[in-house]
Amino acid sequence: MARYGLRLLYGVIVVWGAFTGAFFLLYVVPGDAAGGLTAGADGGDVEQLLAEQRELLGLDRPVWTQYWDALTGALHGDFGESVYQRRPAVDVYFDSFPQTLELAFLGLLLAVVLGVTLSVLIELTDWRWARELLISLPPVAVSLPPFLVGLVLLQVCAFQLHWIKAVGDQSLGGLLVASAALAVAGGGSVSQLLTANLRGALTSPYVETARNWGLSRFDIVVRHALRNAALPVVTSLGTTVGVMVGGTVLTETVFSRLGVGRLVVDAVNGRDMPVVLIAVTVSAVIFVVVNLVVDAVYPLLDRRIRWEG
Repeated sequence: MARYGLRLLYGVIVVWGAFTGAFFLLYVVPGDAAGGLTAGADGGDVEQLLAEQRELLGLDRPVWTQYWDALTGALHGDFGESVYQRRPAVDVYFDSFPQTLELAFLGLLLAVVLGVTLSVLIELTDWRWARELLISLPPVAVSLPPFLVGLVLLQVCAFQLHWIKAVGDQSLGGLLVASAALAVAGGGSVSQLLTANLRGALTSPYVETARNWGLSRFDIVVRHALRNAALPVVTSLGTTVGVMVGGTVLTETVFSRLGVGRLVVDAVNGRDMPVVLIAVTVSAVIFVVVNLVVDAVYPLLDRRIRWEG
């Protein structure tokens, strides 16, 4: 219990650090929300309008006062009102959250399926040239940024094959293509880790015993070695989820999908502080919660950890 209590404390520190970092990074960026609200004004009253908007939004106060008010409000679940939509930032964010959650969850699922399938194929392939080719794919996949993969898939699936709309396709096909763009890097990461662990597992004594029993190579890899090799991959899913949540911002922008990604981009461009803070805080909470869940589930998958405890 003390171990999980300490991890929970670390989680609180991570969330607070993400909130604080987002606040001050957005504060030091040139311009503010008042400038965006008065962008269309002209004539000699621009400076007066700008000062009035800054006073109305509370931007004329000292930065530490603004930070303290934002932090205490967030602790009570109140992030303030969106500067442009004039609605609570929490409502604005969670109106778009289901679409992003759907994209991130499907992207994570595809990443796991892609990574596991590729690792199993590497171990089952007899041809050396095919094996070397498959082994080279995960590093390449990890190095590809999601927006680049998204642009390529958009070009092929929308403009060449006409499977999806080029802009704002909310259909199942559009969701699958966007999720595939998000899953490439995650799948490569899963495959790299799983392939390395499979190599170690296949040299274990119990695998040699299984071979002496006459089990097929497929049974040895899939039914025996894969289960033990997958345990470290479960731990890495916490980091993978964080990558997925961050990647949805670029993916939704590339595919012009409605969701948190486009909302955050618009909020950062317009210096909409409340929306940016709720978005960053929720992402940090998801990252922390997933890692805590993985840490709690891992002893259920590996009995040795329970015995050590």
